[in-house]
Amino acid sequence: MLDRSTPPPAFPIELVKFPNVDVFHLSNGIPVYSINLGEQPVFKLEIISPAGSKYGAKAGLANMVANLMKRGTRSHSAQVIHEAFDFSGAFWDIHANLDNATFSVYGLNKHFESLIPWVADILKEATFSQEEYEKEIAIEIQKNKLNWQKTSFAASQLFRGQVFGNHVYGRHSSPESLSDLSRNDLFDFYTSTWANVKPIIFLSGKITDQELTILDRFIGHLSFEMPWPDNLPLVKPQLAKIEHERREGALQTSIRAGKLAIGRNHPDYFKFSILNTILGGYFGSRLQNNIREDKGFTYGISSSIVPLHESSYWVTGTDVNGENSEQTLEEIKKEIRILQNELVPEEELELVKNYLMGSFTGELTQAFDIAEKIKVIQLENLAPDFYDQFQSQVIQCQAQELRDIANQYLNLDEIHVVMVGA
Repeated sequence: MLDRSTPPPAFPIELVKFPNVDVFHLSNGIPVYSINLGEQPVFKLEIISPAGSKYGAKAGLANMVANLMKRGTRSHSAQVIHEAFDFSGAFWDIHANLDNATFSVYGLNKHFESLIPWVADILKEATFSQEEYEKEIAIEIQKNKLNWQKTSFAASQLFRGQVFGNHVYGRHSSPESLSDLSRNDLFDFYTSTWANVKPIIFLSGKITDQELTILDRFIGHLSFEMPWPDNLPLVKPQLAKIEHERREGALQTSIRAGKLAIGRNHPDYFKFSILNTILGGYFGSRLQNNIREDKGFTYGISSSIVPLHESSYWVTGTDVNGENSEQTLEEIKKEIRILQNELVPEEELELVKNYLMGSFTGELTQAFDIAEKIKVIQLENLAPDFYDQFQSQVIQCQAQELRDIANQYLNLDEIHVVMVGA
């Protein structure tokens, strides 16, 4: 009889070879990174343009452009476009982040040929009509007002502003800045990015030559005259400080604490990532065990590295009752000091290594997940064997190295703190 009180033996995960990607160029030179994997006839198409927030002259510009691109073209109204995607059972979206903007389409392969003409139409022929502009501005202003009422949103925005200062990464939108956006601002940004800069395409799923041929037929003939813009000036470190915005009637306080950090192109990034996982990067982390399980101050606390193209930052965040906010901040600092002064026990380090390797291996079973990693390599100009290096460094990492990393990259004198709420 099976003894269910005895767990099965566990074995360390060995190196997994990162899949190769096929590169195809459309007739107009647009690169298409193709990942063919899986049995289901589905696809994910992602078109990346340098239309992220950092390229906009005003706060909120990039996101407004992404939203209005879905509101009609010269030939088709927003309703007709949305009905076409809905009829095919496809999901689509256009969104902007700090660095770039992405046009995503998920669907069945049998509808690929009928969907791509709509994609091409939106890329080149969006109109930004005055009527749709006024509707979208009103919606976004209202959403922005509601977001700023949330302590978690406000803390994250103010924290980024404190870390990056006057750099575009530190900029955030407000109802006033959104009201300042004109239709001409939006259309000019669209024509100088989406409509005229040659994008990068990632296509994943059950991909054959047929899908690539269709892409070339409808997008390969489009003209994109402008090159990708140059990188922006480097981020200058800001003086660390503690900012506490108190709100009348608030019961909870949202805490964000962190600093500028090394990015994926730094040789110490992998070890810093392991250190972050131990501190607050998974459910069994030290911050979770201390502040959630032991103290009971919060439902959840985490830390993460946010890699950006021009810089990166490390942040820990949580929401606690106002009366516990100061002690929570002290406990975060205490856990960092422990990592700076004591070696991570071997058992804990092995657990985290297995967690990271297991999570990574699980992400290589789906074409869509692999495409996300290929995107990271291409958009950040990383080495082709970036994820092979990651695995090797996880397996070989030693506790002494992590203690050195904690002292080098988590200097408590450089920690920015923002608290919003009680």
